[in-house]
Amino acid sequence: MNKLTLLLPFAFVAHLTIAQSNVPVGLDAERNLAEIGSNNTGAIIRTYDNRYEGVKGTPFFNEEWKKSTVTTGNKLIANMEIKYNAYENNILYRNTKGEQFVLEPNKIESFVIEDNKTMQEYIFRRLPSLAKLNPKFANQFVLMLHDGNSTQLVMVPEKKLIKADFKGGYNAGKKYDELVDAQTFYLIGPNNKVEKVKLNKKSLLKALPNKQEKVQEYVSLANIDLNTGEGWAKALTFYESL
Repeated sequence: MNKLTLLLPFAFVAHLTIAQSNVPVGLDAERNLAEIGSNNTGAIIRTYDNRYEGVKGTPFFNEEWKKSTVTTGNKLIANMEIKYNAYENNILYRNTKGEQFVLEPNKIESFVIEDNKTMQEYIFRRLPSLAKLNPKFANQFVLMLHDGNSTQLVMVPEKKLIKADFKGGYNAGKKYDELVDAQTFYLIGPNNKVEKVKLNKKSLLKALPNKQEKVQEYVSLANIDLNTGEGWAKALTFYESL
């Protein structure tokens, strides 16, 4: 998660407000997961295997196990130990016995990864509006960088597998498969308009043509770094206040 620390130097993402006494944990949480897995509409739990053994890099957003709260249907399940597999877009879950299972995304609405070292919360959701841009995003989890009244900035934390190449070409001499980051960013504006963006000043101002001059003045006076998610969040918050 080191590269994302550059995007999110402060825990500016919104906190979930939940009544902890009503959120299942421990064995209760595991029972809820068992119910999900046995649902007649299709199981979403399967055991984890070692398919990435020998591959350089990691498929995971968070390499270490992190506490998380998962939202599925009308249920919140707290204190789960998870890793988010950004390559396959699913959640690796470890129960109290140390057994590992995969939770598929089709029935998970959202989850929050808690990083106790940096005191940050990473909020992931499925956003139907992204599917309008590309059907492959129908069940895609995205990281919420800004969740405002009229705008949202999200990152799709994808991974790309670069295969070994022994024959020649661009990756000639590459003797191993490697997973690399392939992150993309999207701005969702009023009326759920979705636009692919880059984290820089030019892209931000282009995405906000109706109030471009005021936003540019604010960014300059406040010395905001628009190469970061935090900078975009500040600029978008100001934009929504106009």
